[in-house]
Amino acid sequence: DEAEEPAIVKLSIGEAVAEAIAKEASKHDSIMEKERIKIFQQAEKAALQRVQNDLLLRERKLALQRWEKELEEEKRREKENESEMMEEKEEAQQEQEKLVPMQAKEKEADYNDHHHPILGQVLMDFGYKRLHVASAKKLSAIPIWEKQRVYRHDRAKVMANDKMKTLELGLPGVVALHETPDGTLSIIDGQHRVGMLTILESKKSVSGGKKQVNNAQLNLDQILVEVFPQKSSSSSTHAKDLFTEINKAEPVKLVDMPGVAPTKDRRIIDDAAMTLHDKYPEIFKPSQRCRPPHLNIDNLRDAIFASGVLKKYDLKNKTSLLKWMQEMNDIMAKKYEIGGGDVIFDGNKNALLKAKKFGFYLGLDLSWLHS
Repeated sequence: DEAEEPAIVKLSIGEAVAEAIAKEASKHDSIMEKERIKIFQQAEKAALQRVQNDLLLRERKLALQRWEKELEEEKRREKENESEMMEEKEEAQQEQEKLVPMQAKEKEADYNDHHHPILGQVLMDFGYKRLHVASAKKLSAIPIWEKQRVYRHDRAKVMANDKMKTLELGLPGVVALHETPDGTLSIIDGQHRVGMLTILESKKSVSGGKKQVNNAQLNLDQILVEVFPQKSSSSSTHAKDLFTEINKAEPVKLVDMPGVAPTKDRRIIDDAAMTLHDKYPEIFKPSQRCRPPHLNIDNLRDAIFASGVLKKYDLKNKTSLLKWMQEMNDIMAKKYEIGGGDVIFDGNKNALLKAKKFGFYLGLDLSWLHS
């Protein structure tokens, strides 16, 4: 059967997880009706939590509006009384009027600035972002930013299973949220981590001999969160610009993961890749999203390692790897010189012409690694 295309989630991670579990349950006739009811109740609970979060934000906004209205009313009454008071009392009252509202305003502002109805206390406010410690339950009720990448529950399940084996490491990294001027929150980075946390949260109540998660292993009530508030003076594309900035960071390659590639193999690959980089500077680009015939050195290193050519062809050093790659380059040159490139590139001859110009064909496609 063909895999179903995942739907774009517009609600919260908690709802996405509950929906995925319910969908899985509907495919198994063996699940008891009682268990099926429980699963759908969890889905309803997740939706309710998101609504409650929205209500908390609205209540906070309304409370602030009520306070401002009461303050204005208090000022109006005091102003009416001022005209009936003696000059000395009027002066004293004016001083008091300046002091009392200012103290009340400072108190309210201090509370609003250092406490959030959903995320709680502010650990640090840098101006452009705030740091909070929130629970997994609270995070699971926050919607995903509307233009985020597709949430894939299968990926979150794999992450949760892997994390069950390394609970003692805690949770490296942070979850990033965007906050609109009216206080609306959305997950702009870390949606699958929140999905993983939501799954782990559900394992806290699992019994019957299954492995559980408790706060001594991984405290799911203390998840580090960074919030990027969009101020009234910010660009209308604040969330989009922030998302782009976050995702400019290049992911760590498999070859660079600790304990994955043997040190000797990595050194051979690094030296050979750097030699090619220096020999063909016009071909190599810093971006990992460069287009043919260009190559990114880290992409090339990772592709060489993943292909297993060192072991397959018994390449023991940089010289033997470079010699083999030169042979592959010659084969690729013959392949494209007879017109194969025109077919593969759908008429885009610029890439082929550039490869011919510099005599480097390995960036046109990576079939040479798997031939």
